[in-house]
Amino acid sequence: MATYSDVAGTNEAVLVETDDFALVFNRDTQKFYIKWWDSAASTWQTRAQIDAANALQEVLPALTDDLKFNFGKTNKYALRYNSTNDTWVLSDEVNAADILEIGRNGVIRVIGNLNDDLELPFGADKDFTARYDATNDDFRIKDAVNAVDLFRLKKNTVVGYTVPVAPQDCINQTGLAADSTGVKFTSVVRTKVDARYLKKIRLRASWTASHTDSVTEVRVVGTTTGTIASVSGNTGSDAEAEGTSFSDGELVYVEVAVTTASATTGATTSLTYAVVEFIYEMV
Repeated sequence: MATYSDVAGTNEAVLVETDDFALVFNRDTQKFYIKWWDSAASTWQTRAQIDAANALQEVLPALTDDLKFNFGKTNKYALRYNSTNDTWVLSDEVNAADILEIGRNGVIRVIGNLNDDLELPFGADKDFTARYDATNDDFRIKDAVNAVDLFRLKKNTVVGYTVPVAPQDCINQTGLAADSTGVKFTSVVRTKVDARYLKKIRLRASWTASHTDSVTEVRVVGTTTGTIASVSGNTGSDAEAEGTSFSDGELVYVEVAVTTASATTGATTSLTYAVVEFIYEMV
């Protein structure tokens, strides 16, 4: 083992030092140098760092596998340069296993597993951390001050959300004629479709009928697509249907139609409620 500070000149500032390795700034040349101990030749080898922009390109070709930086809550991880493959490798020091390899041009290869010890602080005051949770196999953002997880993301899991629209005129529309067929009610509420990340449109509705021989259909209709989804029957309770065909920018609305008329004059059907849900998913 060798320590460069033992032989450093008066014009040299040793910035980083470990056994057999040092990062040195030369005050005379105004350059940084990578120094490492060549045990075979019993001498310190040197590589100049030309400038900040080209530092890695200048230094990488001359590094050996001895360069290793430990990190993690208990230094159980290490980052090292692999001169054989010309890559940076993240390793699990406890199990002596490589888990991630990063090559030139940003090529990343996952070759092992992470555990909960890897936690990276961020934010202006380091109030947040990002970590891998091995128990649940997901990544988490934590409020480090209050020790509360704020967000988690699982591998190969869809992140989605639903936007419900409940038109006010689609509640308790009673006494719609069911003794003849045709559209009996059209909502005046129009909702514009934003198709980005929109996967499907769901209709949910309940309705009743005064007689058992009529069939009522509740539809969600697009001004471009036409009927997107519909539910039907003599009566319905929280009936659902989904549609995946729609057009960006079109207006959608609810309508109620009688598709089979009752034989009884004066028969009616009544819409209890109808809700339209826009379901978005992002991978």
